[in-house]
Amino acid sequence: MICCLGWAGNFVISAWVLGGNNTLFPGAIAIPPFMLAATRAAIVLLFMFPFFRIKRPEAWMRLLMVCACVGPIHLGFLYTGLMTASASGSSIVSQMMIPFATILSVIFLRESIGWIRLAGITGAFIGTIIMIYEPGGFALDVGLLYVIAAYFSLAVGSVLMKGVGDVDWRQYVVWMAAMVLPVMGMASLLFESAQTEVWTLSRWPLLIAATYAAICVSIIAHGQYFNMIKRYDVSLVVPLTLMVPVFASVLGVVFLKETIFLRYYVGAALILPCVYLIVKRGRGDKSVAPVQEG
Repeated sequence: MICCLGWAGNFVISAWVLGGNNTLFPGAIAIPPFMLAATRAAIVLLFMFPFFRIKRPEAWMRLLMVCACVGPIHLGFLYTGLMTASASGSSIVSQMMIPFATILSVIFLRESIGWIRLAGITGAFIGTIIMIYEPGGFALDVGLLYVIAAYFSLAVGSVLMKGVGDVDWRQYVVWMAAMVLPVMGMASLLFESAQTEVWTLSRWPLLIAATYAAICVSIIAHGQYFNMIKRYDVSLVVPLTLMVPVFASVLGVVFLKETIFLRYYVGAALILPCVYLIVKRGRGDKSVAPVQEG
């Protein structure tokens, strides 16, 4: 539950600083997403640098591939999406990571799924389409599409993670940060502007959001989730992540005064039970969706 609350809070605080609707710091401007990701990674490295080593050299390339998917690719899409997408909608769409990983595990790891889990995957996709559809203009919510891409990347990284072996959770955290920092830093220099102005006008919102994401999300939530998967039954831990959109929706309404549209209720009514059905069904299967590895 602490991990879920940390992830939910990240949706809210990121939407707060990336969207530019900042009433706590008058004069502050919207923070560029790549700049936020690079600052977050720098803070993670500041705390986790003592663990900057390779435990299993034979898993080096696979570890880098996992860190690329879970690190810079995931964060690049996620923070770009949160510039326009709401925290509550993004948190619900993020649950598509589990169906994505289930499909990828069937294709690349030859794992099998029954018709019940297949029905759950289908229902979750339908729910996502409902959520991202803008009824007024025959258009899609582009921000939510970026969030979907972010969690597809995370699902790919989760599938690749099965081949890395027994790597300590701190290795994932520190190497993801080591990869995110140069990639997102270069992306910020190439594709974003006014970094000096952002630092001058929005220094505190940037540091608050980046520090929260670094400590509460990268180190505590991600790190301890990796650790819990090793200690407890996977099918016991993963269904609890369904609390993330619940927490995020409540926090979004309380702190950001967000409006939860009817399509969010309808989409969530399909996504959440379908995702739970997929994970719950894994308890009776020989194989489990690899996203549950981390």
